[in-house]
Formats: sequence, structure tokens, C-alpha cells
Amino acid sequence: TQVCGLIATAFYGHPASKLKLVGVTGTNGKTTTTHLIEFLLNQMQLPTAIFGTLYTRWPGYEKTALYTTPFAVDLQKQLAEAVVADCKYGVMEVSSHALAQQRVLGCTFEVAVFTNLTQDHLDYHRDMEDYFEAKALLFSPDYFKGRAVVNIDDAYGRRIVETLKSEQVWSYSTSDKTADLYADDLQYQPNGVTGIIHTPQGKTAFTLPLVGQFNLSNMLAAVGAALELGLDLSVIVGKLSEFLGVPGRMERVQISPDQDISVIVDYAHTPDSLENLLKASRPFIPGRMICVFGCGGDRDRTKRPIMGKIVAELADLAVVTSDNPRTEVPDRILDDVIAGIPAEVKPIVLCDRATAIRTAIMDAKPGDGVLIAGKGHEDYQILGTEKVHFDDREQARNALKERMKGVEG
Repeated sequence: TQVCGLIATAFYGHPASKLKLVGVTGTNGKTTTTHLIEFLLNQMQLPTAIFGTLYTRWPGYEKTALYTTPFAVDLQKQLAEAVVADCKYGVMEVSSHALAQQRVLGCTFEVAVFTNLTQDHLDYHRDMEDYFEAKALLFSPDYFKGRAVVNIDDAYGRRIVETLKSEQVWSYSTSDKTADLYADDLQYQPNGVTGIIHTPQGKTAFTLPLVGQFNLSNMLAAVGAALELGLDLSVIVGKLSEFLGVPGRMERVQISPDQDISVIVDYAHTPDSLENLLKASRPFIPGRMICVFGCGGDRDRTKRPIMGKIVAELADLAVVTSDNPRTEVPDRILDDVIAGIPAEVKPIVLCDRATAIRTAIMDAKPGDGVLIAGKGHEDYQILGTEKVHFDDREQARNALKERMKGVEG
């Protein structure tokens, strides 16, 4: 892979050197953080390319992504195309796989962001230490030549800070006032967070139209990156309130103003992101919180019972279903999840995901909230080796229409 990366870089004329690059790594928060940075740069008429889980895009171009970080040859080709399209900035989600496989060789990052490290991908990495070492490569001299923006609420983030010179780092925290970027006077509301943000450029009031503490953390990372790239704090904060969010991330499904339940679709597919989703949603659901979720096949098995336990503890009703079973037997995956659910908790177990979503929405009572976790933006399901069309948001809309008919009928 190393040779591949270097040849591709040379072949395409070292495109990364013609862009100011921001790399964002971490288990959760990469997509929202990169989208916030892209949004802020584009709002300032600074043409920006984004490379990540959802797509590669820049003004006038968008292509659905196959991997969080493309393989070396594809990545260099896309960087070169972004340069031709007059992009001046690139914002990239950098996965642990990409770092371990040297896919981003030839890319030097002006800003490197570390969001957090929690359990995921232990089917690929030997253990958490191996996973951390892969993520930490982004902060090595091979890739990094500017400022690190690091979450010190995370123990692994604190370790990264220790390896760097203090003048290279801006730390951020949702609560620790010794951090370079932090926020206080916080109010969490159904439509977002307000408070005061403190930064190396001073402090100011902000409104973030995203829900939950984890999104506040993503915002602090994005503000740190934008400041390092030369944007002005007052301009950044002025634009933040206009950010519309990311597809499949805490995305509300609403088909009419008088809908009597709330439905949220989210990509949460790790224990940590699932816990964040449930905790962030709870204050705004007056009734029961119903969580529809599953776990991907042919991936880290050890996280399955942990996710079952989290939903059993935090939701009022767990609906266990298939995610992308891939080549595993779907029932075996469900058994792994259920193993983490205490015996006294009675989950609903429905292997077919469409049936599970429909059942949760049809059985919900007015005031309940249905959280559909695991797939988010994905418009497919992988059954065996086949990809079939499947979109949680479409399924939810169809079930809501059926529910509304029942209410009216």
C-alpha cells in the first residue's frame, strides 16, 4: 500500500500539497465535525472539498462514498479533481483502517482533529491499544505539520496531547475550563444548544442547532479547526446557527405538524454513539423511548452484547432487529445482542428490519419517541453478499403514514 500511495501521489502531481487539508479522526463525531468545518469554509466563499463516510463532494460535484477514507489511488485522484475544480481546502475523515494501511500517504494536514476513541472495529484491530496506535498516526510527522485540535474529555485524547509540543495543540472540552476551547452557561434544548464558547481568540455567545453534549463536542472541534485556518470567531459563531445538520445523524422524520410521536433516525452503531443518542434524546421525549437497533454482520462481535445492555438500561423498550447481516446468520447476530440484555427486560425481537420499524411506530403511544439506530444515511441493506435498497427514513415515513391513517380512520 505504501508504494501504491507514493506512486499515486506522484502520478497525480502531489495534489494534497495544493490544498489546505484538515484531517479528522476518532471513533464517533468525524462526519458531523467535517461537515461543520466544510460548512463554515464554504459560507466564507472558500471552496472546500469533503471526503468521508457519506460522499466525496465539492461545489458542483457529489459522489457517494464506499469507504470512510478512499483507497490511496482513488484518494489521490479525487484530491487532484478537487484541485482542478478550484478547491482551496480539503476536509477529510481519516479512518484507523486508512492510517494502518497508509492510504493517506502524501497528505500533510494543516489541522489534525481527534474526536474520541471508543470500542469499534475490533474485528480489524487486535485490541483498543492497536486501534489507538492507528488513530495516533495522524499526529505523527509523516502527516501532520500544523495544529492538533484534541478532545481532552477522552483519555486517549489526553495521551495524544502528551506526545505533542504544547504550541502544536489546542485542546477542547465540554466541561474542563483549562482547555483551550470550552463552553459554559449551557442550555440543552429540543432544537439545539446555546451557551458561551471560550477560545484562544476570546469568548462569545453561540447557538448550535444540533442536539446533545456530543454535538457540542463536535462543534468545539470544528471551531478550533476553523480558527486555525484563519476564520474569525464572530463570523464562525454567526454562521453556526444556520447549519442544517447531517443526513442520518439525529435526523427527525416528520410527515405532518400534528404527528403525535417523534421519530429519529441515527447512524449510532457503536456502544458509545448509541449511549450518546439515547441520553441526548431522553429529555425531549415525554413518553416512552423506544429504540430499534441491531448490529452489523461480519464485524466486531464483542460490541453486540454491550449495545444490548445499553439499550436495555436507557430505553423503555428495546426492539432488536437486523442491521447489515452480510454473510452471518441474522439470528446468531440477534442472539449475541440479546445476550447482553438482562433477563427481566423483555425486548421485542424481529429479524426483518422493515417489520421492526413498522411495529415500533404503529405500537407507539402519543408522546413516545422512536429512535431507529445503526444505519442513518444508508439507503441499502447488505443481505449475504447482496446490497438491496433499504432506507430507515423511507420505512419510517411509510409507517407514519399508515399510523396517521389509523388515527384519522
